[in-house]
Amino acid sequence: MTAAYDNFVDVAQRIRESAAALGDALDAVKVYTEPAIARAVQAERNLYDRIEAEFGLLTSTETGKRLGSRSTAPRNLAVAARRNGALLAITRGRQSLYPGFQFGADGRPLPVIRVLRDLAGEAQWSDSGVVQWLCAPTTYLDGMRPVDLLASDPERVVRAARSAWTVQW
Repeated sequence: MTAAYDNFVDVAQRIRESAAALGDALDAVKVYTEPAIARAVQAERNLYDRIEAEFGLLTSTETGKRLGSRSTAPRNLAVAARRNGALLAITRGRQSLYPGFQFGADGRPLPVIRVLRDLAGEAQWSDSGVVQWLCAPTTYLDGMRPVDLLASDPERVVRAARSAWTVQW
């Protein structure tokens, strides 16, 4: 057999396994599920996979260590930093994960994150909503992603967030 054929067989097997797992998950839902909900859940998972590949998604323990904790429970420092508004986290499964893009080269949280968290609180945006907005191109920044300007032009990101999050219809 050829390598191309072997690859085709591997891909086909992964598709069958994915379809079976997705079917099991849908069967576990006791009410009718709109297809749009399944698509939205998959889109969120895909986005978080891309964020993890590009920036990393750190556990609370890894984040605490990155923040300089020498404690036997470094996760407490990460949880406190989030509670104090210095960090954003998303939830995957039962775990809070901290996107790596919110740290400067020195390992400290970028100060703009606290400003964005404050704005998000006023606009009633969740951490996950903020993370998703940061990682998507926006017309408020001429099609650029806010995440790409966090360190180089934080004031511009804050202006864009203020405009985007406080739209009155």
